[in-house]
Amino acid sequence: MTSSKIAAFLICAASLCVGGCDGIAPTRGNGQGSATSSVAGDADQLDAYIGAHNRLVGPFGFYERANYYREADVAHASTDNQFIVGDGSIERGIEQLTEARAMSGAPADLNAAADALIKSMTRVRAHLAELESYYTSKAYLDDKLARGRKEDPQMLAEIEAADADLTRFSDLIDRNMDKREAAMLETLKAKGALLEYNSRLAMSHGRALMTLFKGSEGRDASLFPRADAEVAIIQKAIAAAHAEAAKAGEKDPAELDSLSSMLGSYRSFKQNGRPADARQMLESYNNAVQSANR
Repeated sequence: MTSSKIAAFLICAASLCVGGCDGIAPTRGNGQGSATSSVAGDADQLDAYIGAHNRLVGPFGFYERANYYREADVAHASTDNQFIVGDGSIERGIEQLTEARAMSGAPADLNAAADALIKSMTRVRAHLAELESYYTSKAYLDDKLARGRKEDPQMLAEIEAADADLTRFSDLIDRNMDKREAAMLETLKAKGALLEYNSRLAMSHGRALMTLFKGSEGRDASLFPRADAEVAIIQKAIAAAHAEAAKAGEKDPAELDSLSSMLGSYRSFKQNGRPADARQMLESYNNAVQSANR
């Protein structure tokens, strides 16, 4: 239904702490979402950055591998423990990030954040890769975890540094995505493309709803007034898009069903705080993004 794809970046379980939610699946736009041709370069590089970010925080990416390592608690572990140590798909994420950095158009602060992230993430990947054979071959049984314990403080410090750099990079992507989406919405509204406008408006505020819970611990009731405001906008936009589709004799955009399911899961989570409802909320948003990008 929409003529331009919706670039979305992952909100992973490590930063969205509502009972261990799964992350939004990796999705990238195709650069067509820029409101004017003068920002095409910025849009292309931003989309490339989003793709690299999604690779880093998606399945087998940095957060998954960092969490496995942290949970191993090498400093206090015994040789009977299970260790999942390795670099997963971090290398591919770094490659994509490096390719995106070679492009032009993005703001200087985002490029600087990418430079810092490439440096710290490269260090983490190399160290995890070096340790992988030590743990997978169970060489720690021979030295009673001596090497693991010796290198553990450095490994943890490198993970923390990369985590901080990734958080800054994510925040800057979010800020730039908000600016670009606002420009796109203004353009669509001015053109009278109200079906696409309302669908994108609902998607944009769906992402805002998910982002609102970043960094919160469990069911934080203080967030619900702002979340309810986002829900009201989403609900109104869904209804407006439905009306426009009916007027045009078209089916509702596929993403609207998933967004409605997201709202239902949000309301259930607000009422009972079940982690399963929070996970479903994120999954429904992810499904909406995938539908919008087909």
